[in-house]
Amino acid sequence: MNPVFTTRAFWQPYFYLEPEGIDADDVARQLAILQTDFPVREDQVPYEFQGRQRVAIRRVVEFSFRCGHRYSLLTEYEVDVNGCMIELFLVDRQSGAKSKMGWSDLARWHPYCLHPEELDALLEYWERHDPRWPNQHLPLLLLCGFVGLPGSPSRDSLSARAQAALAAVCPDGRLEVPFQVPEDYVWEHDPELGWLFTSNTYWCYSLRNRQHLGSGEGDFPFTAFRELVAEVRRTDPRK
Repeated sequence: MNPVFTTRAFWQPYFYLEPEGIDADDVARQLAILQTDFPVREDQVPYEFQGRQRVAIRRVVEFSFRCGHRYSLLTEYEVDVNGCMIELFLVDRQSGAKSKMGWSDLARWHPYCLHPEELDALLEYWERHDPRWPNQHLPLLLLCGFVGLPGSPSRDSLSARAQAALAAVCPDGRLEVPFQVPEDYVWEHDPELGWLFTSNTYWCYSLRNRQHLGSGEGDFPFTAFRELVAEVRRTDPRK
């Protein structure tokens, strides 16, 4: 296990998106250690300031999770002292196409895109079939923020599991894994699209609903994700 995962300095900004007591040198050291096991890429972002063209550098860590023969899930994590961003993509390894499923940042966030039962199926699959993740602790912690929780019992159950995983990975972390339950959200099964996470009042915390189809914020990859989950469950028929 990469030693960065054993530190509160990694998990605090990952969970809360605002680094606490971490400066630019700390971030650079963290990325250098993560790079021994995971790709860390540098994206150039052009912008204009005071009439001059400038370039900002985004440093993004990639955590990849293989999901059968064709698809993977990819978490991209940008850590920065001014605020962090986490994005989840479905990757078609045949074409190289990436489809955004959800994201969290300090502005307009749409993280909720995984059904709790889907997460359980994926965790068991990776534990058996992806040597990069030999147990469920790290995948659970890296992905639990993308799970749509339709009520307090679901939140309490996942919170207890995540807290136990954090204690196993980072025993001196003294950190609470945060969970929010969006008001009025439910999982509904649509005969055409499959599972939807939606609300009658405010649907913007998730792309995984009909209201976002063609919205310009991104379409959830419904067909590809159903294929991904189906292959995972065929490999592990108990799920």
